[in-house]
Amino acid sequence: MAMAIVIAAITATLFGSGCIGNRDTGHVVKLQIAGSTTVLPIAEECTRVFMERHHGSQIYVSGGGSSHGIKSVADGTVDIGDASRDLEDSEKEKCPDLVAHAIARDGVAIIVHPSSPVSDLTIGQVQSIYTGEITNWKDVGGEDSEIMVVSREEGSGTRDCFEQVVLKPIKKEITDHAIIRDSNGKVRATVAGNEKAIGFLSLGYVNPDVKAVKLDDIEPTIENVLNGRYAISRTLWMITKGDPDANEQTFLDFVLSEDGQRIVSEVRFIPVR
Repeated sequence: MAMAIVIAAITATLFGSGCIGNRDTGHVVKLQIAGSTTVLPIAEECTRVFMERHHGSQIYVSGGGSSHGIKSVADGTVDIGDASRDLEDSEKEKCPDLVAHAIARDGVAIIVHPSSPVSDLTIGQVQSIYTGEITNWKDVGGEDSEIMVVSREEGSGTRDCFEQVVLKPIKKEITDHAIIRDSNGKVRATVAGNEKAIGFLSLGYVNPDVKAVKLDDIEPTIENVLNGRYAISRTLWMITKGDPDANEQTFLDFVLSEDGQRIVSEVRFIPVR
């Protein structure tokens, strides 16, 4: 009887401490991650699953934009910086030991209000709208109403991708009349709330609240990003300062594992593996 009580007590202690039935894979990780709002859903969901499997790990994830993520990891404020654009030459010169790790692919969709009759635009029309040369929807097959141009802020990786493909070839900039939003979610909410609006955001953020238009008759889909037919696409990155340390490498290995890349697909981005 006494032995049974001792065994029961030991068993209860082991269960209570997590030594039995624990999903921990044996590596406790502590990390700070910040940056791109495009990469944010991937980072958040991977972190949630990772911490379920690595009990005791503490990973804090926040947004702030690609430039913020890159600057923060360069300064040592965070361990991993998320970015939805390539490192700029000036960033490489300032911090040459930054290492970029590709974790997903993405497209940038042009979006309008779901009620808009416009479902297809050419690159030329998008250029003219975003430079302020076309200001009325009737000029691109819509109703007679003023176009409300919505853009991301400077430093956004999504804006950088959009500008590289749409505006850099004609050496022009986004109109000063554009409404600026500081996240993909806010761009989506703005366009969803105004029938006259047009915006651009990560393909992973497209939902029934907005309508993604064809670009030169090509739909912004995962398949068309992969086959190269859709023009506005990019790589998503997690950036470390120097080669990853043990904690950083453990998390990156998970993101790039079969389970991690499945999460990438589940949050509507494109796996790199």
